[in-house]
Amino acid sequence: MLGINAVIGAGIFLTPGAVIRLAGPLAPLAYVLAGLFAGIMALVFATAARYVRTNGASYAYTTAAFGQRIGIYVGVTHAIVASIAWGVLASLFVSTLLKVVFPQRHWYQDSNLFSVKTLTFLLFIAVLLVINLFGNRVIKWANGISTAGKIFALTVFIAGGMWVIATQHVDNYDTASSPGVYQPAPYALFGFIEIGQNTLTGVVLATMAALYAFTGFESIANAAEEMDEPDRNLPRAIPLSILAVGTVYVLAVTVAMLLGSDKIVASTGTVKLAAAIGNDAFRSIVIVGALVSMFGINVAASFGAPRLWTALSDTHTLPARLSRKNRFGVPMIAFAITAALALAFPLALRFDNETLTGLAVIARFIQFIIVPFALIALARDKTGAHAAVRRNAFTDRVLPVAAVVISVALAVSFDYRTLVLRPHGGPNYFSIVLIVVTFVVVPAIAYVHYYRTTDR
Repeated sequence: MLGINAVIGAGIFLTPGAVIRLAGPLAPLAYVLAGLFAGIMALVFATAARYVRTNGASYAYTTAAFGQRIGIYVGVTHAIVASIAWGVLASLFVSTLLKVVFPQRHWYQDSNLFSVKTLTFLLFIAVLLVINLFGNRVIKWANGISTAGKIFALTVFIAGGMWVIATQHVDNYDTASSPGVYQPAPYALFGFIEIGQNTLTGVVLATMAALYAFTGFESIANAAEEMDEPDRNLPRAIPLSILAVGTVYVLAVTVAMLLGSDKIVASTGTVKLAAAIGNDAFRSIVIVGALVSMFGINVAASFGAPRLWTALSDTHTLPARLSRKNRFGVPMIAFAITAALALAFPLALRFDNETLTGLAVIARFIQFIIVPFALIALARDKTGAHAAVRRNAFTDRVLPVAAVVISVALAVSFDYRTLVLRPHGGPNYFSIVLIVVTFVVVPAIAYVHYYRTTDR
């Protein structure tokens, strides 16, 4: 349930328009390819979880394989970006909620610090604090209910859409290839070196967009220490989550395209998946399901992100007091730091989610490239606690190599201009400073603290 909830969020409801525009009738293939990559990476993370039982996911795996020098960098950047990613998820939920509940007003577009949107954003973080405040039992129920809600909404959409398609003989799939809908963008290495524009490049860029709907699996093991038998259960839960989510995604996008690809691409609504639905009640179920889904993934993010800070604290990379817990077992100081970052970055950037999402993408590429190497190293280490782990040549060697190749290919395909340039031209100095702070300054401070406190 946590795995499905950590993956299904805003992506499947918000990204279909962009994916269809880039890939046209091949949009379902883009989701299949994104799912295959996510599946490979999920198996890599799941296999690494067999060797390491502690909190921190990529930080724990990297540290166990290569020691603190590399582990600190991965852990600190992951913790910061996980907090930022939670802020992005929270701001998306708030924007969608305001647009759905108050469609005649433009509160969802207001980026001022003193606005209804900001107030709602603050209240939402406070609600998540209350949910977390009472420990894992409340989290479990909130996670389960929201997961069931989003699965119900997507199931209703798929089943209802197939019923409309079958009974009313609806087939608007071909509209995906019409000139006004299918608009493949030129492919450029790193966003700067333009190569060309064709069907293949459109599918590659669409796969990048679709991949956003699959991210989240890498955070499932953030709180491994608070799970029952993580070395046994996580290797099963992570790939099963991706398989279930991928199946639902491909079915949902295919049904949506049959109902009307042109309507999805042309929609100005936040929940793109609902744009092709003609029935008001049917559409409302999907929109409410999107809100439940986005709420649920915020619950998962608010639970997992603070555990990254405690993992760094437990290894003395950061001060030990970050691991202090209340009587319900919740690390309140770590939660406060996470919540502060989740609030600060979106507010400072005036809810510029494109820049914030770009930072999260860079940090994920770091994880997706380093963790496979860590898995190979862990599999080769047959001493101590790793000696009893059963080896498998396919999951321990073949999949990590494939994961690195795919990760590098995707990393060079990302448009980094969105991070350093403003939409209308000129350098984005605030974003550049944010990148330097996240990936240089804070890791450097963590290194200094670690080596001073451990006398190394």
